[in-house]
Amino acid sequence: MAKDGKTERATPQRRKKARDEGTVARSQEVAVAASFAGLIGILATVGSSILYTSAGHFAEVFRTAGSADALTDAGPRALQMMIVMAGPFLAIAVVVGVLASVSQVGFKVNMKLAKPKLKNLSLKKGLEKFKPAVASWELLRSMLKLGAVGAVVWPTLAKWPEHLLSDRALGGGLQRISSALGSIILRAALLALLIAGADYAFQRWRTNSQMKMSHHEIKREHKDSEGDPLVRAQRRRRASDLSRNRMMQDVATADVLVTNPTHLCVALRYDPDEGAPRVVAKGADLVADKLKSIARRHGVPITPDIPLARALFQGCKVGQHVPAALYEAVAVVLATAYRRSGRGPASRKLQKVGA
Repeated sequence: MAKDGKTERATPQRRKKARDEGTVARSQEVAVAASFAGLIGILATVGSSILYTSAGHFAEVFRTAGSADALTDAGPRALQMMIVMAGPFLAIAVVVGVLASVSQVGFKVNMKLAKPKLKNLSLKKGLEKFKPAVASWELLRSMLKLGAVGAVVWPTLAKWPEHLLSDRALGGGLQRISSALGSIILRAALLALLIAGADYAFQRWRTNSQMKMSHHEIKREHKDSEGDPLVRAQRRRRASDLSRNRMMQDVATADVLVTNPTHLCVALRYDPDEGAPRVVAKGADLVADKLKSIARRHGVPITPDIPLARALFQGCKVGQHVPAALYEAVAVVLATAYRRSGRGPASRKLQKVGA
């Protein structure tokens, strides 16, 4: 178990925040390996053309070596040869390296990261680089790279004098040198690919370890995203109070209040244009007593009907129409209420409810 209690994997929200802050798994070795791959690609496609162009420049330099203008032209010619030979390789290496870096983290411009932050000048953060796991890997990676370069370059360089002396022709010597360089780059690319894979895996492990969370942090994040439980309860209570107040007001406009008669009551209102009566209020116990008090105050008929009151209370929400199965029973209750109160729609319209 981690000493700081951070044993849980980072949540998606934590990962997004870390990404926005620039904390992502990134390996410089991937860019190096990609640059080698780019060099191999350009050698395979235009390597011969570059070789023979360079050979032509060398031949021209040797041909004019004894002329008066040789020293004057030496600088520009050398620069031209460097551009012809190294330019394409450098351009491809830079482009491919940048693309490899972008592919690891995606392309996203974040101006916040460009602003200087004093908290980044932290001794603690600096010392984190010297943690055993990090320092050991950095040392091992450097040793692997140094050993790989030596193992790849030395056997080929040791044979260069033989390559140069085995063919007195300039073109032949350049051809041998080009072949040797290609061999070095190919083997270096394979080793760079292995190192890049290992380093990227280590960087991912390191980043995931840094983003691990404790149980307390996960609970706090959930609380921040969902809201404080007390606040949510207050909101629900406030919404319930508003709904109850609306319901109390609607009782005054009801056509009848059906009761069981002591514990339950349901207020109904019928509008012929809607086609079926609607439940405008309902309640149990103390709420039922409050509804009955309001109904009496506004002259709304109160009709005891235990089966109907239970069916309406259990089967209908406030604001819903009465189900068709209860049309006939509701029609009888409404007709009785209209006769007692002397108000309500004409009998021909009420027939629609029992139809």
